[in-house]
Amino acid sequence: MEKFEWKVLLNETEDLFAALLKGRGISANEIPSFLEPDWERDTHDPMLFTQMEPAVNAVFQALKKGEKIVIHGDYDADGVCGSTVLYRCLQEISEKLGYTFNVTAFLPDREKDGYGIAMHTIERFADEDVALLVTVDCGISNIDELEVAHQNDIEVIICDHHQLSESGRVPEQAHIIHPLAPGENYPNKHLCGTGVAFKLASALLDEARKCGADFPIGHEKWYLDLVAIATVTDVMPLLGENRVLEKYGLKVLAKTRRDGIKEIMRQSRTSPDALDTTAIGFRIGPRLNAAGRIDSAEKAFRTLISSGENAQLFADELETLNKQRQKISSASYAQAKNMVKERGDLPIHVVWNEDWNPGVVGLIAGKLVTNFGVPAFALTKVGDHYVGSGRSIGGLHLVEAMRSCGDIFMKAGGHPQACGLSIDSEVKILEFKTKIERFAADFFGGVTPKPLIEIDAELALRKINWDLVNSISKMEPFGQKNPKPVFVSRDVQVISARAIGKTNSHLRLTVNSSDGEILQCIGFGFGKFADVLGMGSMVDIVYELGVNEWNGKRDIQLSLRDLKQHDTI
Repeated sequence: MEKFEWKVLLNETEDLFAALLKGRGISANEIPSFLEPDWERDTHDPMLFTQMEPAVNAVFQALKKGEKIVIHGDYDADGVCGSTVLYRCLQEISEKLGYTFNVTAFLPDREKDGYGIAMHTIERFADEDVALLVTVDCGISNIDELEVAHQNDIEVIICDHHQLSESGRVPEQAHIIHPLAPGENYPNKHLCGTGVAFKLASALLDEARKCGADFPIGHEKWYLDLVAIATVTDVMPLLGENRVLEKYGLKVLAKTRRDGIKEIMRQSRTSPDALDTTAIGFRIGPRLNAAGRIDSAEKAFRTLISSGENAQLFADELETLNKQRQKISSASYAQAKNMVKERGDLPIHVVWNEDWNPGVVGLIAGKLVTNFGVPAFALTKVGDHYVGSGRSIGGLHLVEAMRSCGDIFMKAGGHPQACGLSIDSEVKILEFKTKIERFAADFFGGVTPKPLIEIDAELALRKINWDLVNSISKMEPFGQKNPKPVFVSRDVQVISARAIGKTNSHLRLTVNSSDGEILQCIGFGFGKFADVLGMGSMVDIVYELGVNEWNGKRDIQLSLRDLKQHDTI
């Protein structure tokens, strides 16, 4: 019956809350900052970036002269949000100081331009007399392209956060704002691309104040709604400074001034009073990403910078695109799933199909990881070559894994957990498949990992109360490196079980512990077990603590992650 192999990290403990914090690597002296993040105390000065001062000077030199500035983003939510931060910042500064606003944003096309900065794009910028190019969520690996930019007298600022090349080389003629750049001392090494852009925007606002702009102190916080979205969608760890940015960002998101975000929230039925990282990850983020996946990321950007009826029109387009994306990705994933089942157990999966939309290969890889518990790559054909995405699990570092394959890629890069790649032929894909499987087999010690769920602690149902629920809520926002706590309760008696939902795909379960504690559970996707779980049957359940609110009433509810028949032996 169970979907996962269970790994319980802690047995029952008296001081459960302290144990949960310790399990997330929170030391005793870090607890105050973790539970009650403070803006002044827990964020870092943007000027700590080694290249921040010359970058700020370059921006103001171009603004004062009215020279053409282009913000080059990426086609995902991180690149779009970061481009919006800088576009709005430069627009506001220009208005305050009376500068000519000569700024445009360029969001690349996934198929025509590919990831990063294309050479033909640089050539076009040179023809258009662009004076300053600011990249967001890309650029650190575009050494050749940015050298051509320099040769054409285009000054470059890189705001990026992706892994550096194996050689460690970076563009030589650019102002680099990147947490992982060689010799960089900025403390937070895990900013998303929008987070890096936000730091540049903060420094620009400080400089604008010195020039006479009457921006109130803290004005930059109005950009945090975009930082909050990008930090979640790019799966950045929600610890340290990122936790502060996310916590304040959620507050700003709840009262956002952006009509486009308001429209996205309305269409996705996301209440400002119920905003959390889950709402971003499953409602807001997918709609912004849908544009770059199957159409143009420009539409997501326009949604974020538009107001009134225009914002509504662009948000309507995103809603339509997201529904199309759901249909396309579901059909493609079904094909990928069958491929994996036919191949049997492998330490990593590499699947490809020439007919898949390149915008959904990352989603295919992610779903394979979720359902099969091993890293996965998915590729499709674009023009005369193949492009793909990888997703990881179990600690396997995707960039290192690709480096082990040698010089077989046209392009390759990304993060340890998510990456992109381009390969010129199916023959090379087969070579890649063989080499990456060998790397994964060695990494996992020759044993194919099974889908695993990590459980924070065993917990008796009698210990579940509002004090515990409220304590755990202090750990929000949840996300990467700070997941919502997962518990297991054993020897639990089923009082009732029924399938619910339009297709009876979900499970409503009422359980009773050996000491008489009765609690309600909801299991999304567990509806098929309703007929198996008869009254009086004994089960072990894995769950997250939650709250069910209905008609003004609040009840504790367990959100099931897994369950199995109780072993009485």
